Amino acid sequence: MSLPHARYIVLKHEGVWKINLDNRYYGPFDTQAAAIESATQTARKASEGGYHASVLLMRGGDFDIMWSSQPK
Repeated sequence: MSLPHARYIVLKHEGVWKINLDNRYYGPFDTQAAAIESATQTARKASEGGYHASVLLMRGGDFDIMWSSQPK
């Protein structure tokens, strides 16, 4: 049985940078870069725990993959 995919989505929400994971918002962060860095650190920990994790940057309706890892 595989673990679910952990998707950390960085986006501007209510005028500030936040991370969305499973429809919950975390933050705010002062900058986009700070939100990406925090999401990436957390995604790396999830990956070390066996999850497939990725960090996505939401730009309008599009997503840019900022970091991704397969579980070990």
